[in-house]
Formats: sequence, structure tokens, C-alpha cells
Amino acid sequence: MKLNFFNKFFSTAKQKDKPENKTIIENLEDIGFTEEELLEYDKHVDFYYTNIINSLILYSYNVDQLDEMAPILIDPLAELYEELDYAFIPVLFETIFRNKRINESFKEDLLQFKKNVDDIPVEIWDWDFLDQHETWKNIRLEAEMLLNKLNIETRTYNTDYTTFLFKK
Repeated sequence: MKLNFFNKFFSTAKQKDKPENKTIIENLEDIGFTEEELLEYDKHVDFYYTNIINSLILYSYNVDQLDEMAPILIDPLAELYEELDYAFIPVLFETIFRNKRINESFKEDLLQFKKNVDDIPVEIWDWDFLDQHETWKNIRLEAEMLLNKLNIETRTYNTDYTTFLFKK
């Protein structure tokens, strides 16, 4: 189900042969989104954009940097995947491109990054592997390269959309 839903939003090589005059909005409307609903998503495009950038920033961090995020993220290791997974919810991801927050030319690079993260074996989703395993080193390098391509100068996690809970 996940892949079928995912494939409806992200074109495959076969789908790329279709006429280019079909817009992203039309594609989303074809699966049940009205223009009104899309406009509602558009209102939150900065939030969706921040999720993608924050995800890349987190993946560029080493263990010590991630550990420093514990007061903000509670469980940085879990947040690594959850932030990225949320950022790539198809309608949210497409909203970023539809609103030109990220140039369309970076879409395939971002999707490839997501795929590379999805392909990380469960066995190495552990603090002990983050700085030492070759897969994680490559992911960190890839995240850094994507941030550079997107002209993101800071490597500081943006907390503008973070809710802080304090104990009394």
C-alpha cells in the first residue's frame, strides 16, 4: 500500500513519457485533492520546507551533534527517520515544489536521498553505528552535499515550528 500510494505522486520512468503539460496540481486532483485542499496545504508550505531542510541537517550531524539535540528532539535517533518520513509525505513534498520553495531540478536528488535512507538496514539504526558505519558516513556526506546544492548555509536545526514542553 505504501509503495502504491507513494508511486501515485512520484513519477517513474514510464510516467515521465507522458505529456509535460499535466501539472502537479492536476496530478494531485486526480487522486482526490481539490484545488481548495491544495490551497490549504499551500498555506503551510514554509513548515513543509523546514521539515525537509531540518531532516537534511539532522542527517548531516555526527553522534555528538545529534546527542546535543536531545533537549529539543527528545529522541534524536527516532527523530532522524520520523522527520524525514513526514517531509516526504507526497502531498507535502509536492507542495514545496508547486510553490517553488525548492527548484524542481532537485526533486530526484531528494527522492534518491530518501530511498538511500529507507535502504539503511534496521541493524545499523543504532547510536553505535552512526559515526563508524560506512552507510551512515555516506548518508551524512550525501545530506551535506544536498544542503550545499540547495544553498543552505546554516547547519542549525530550525526550531521555528517546534513546540517545547516544560515540566513544572
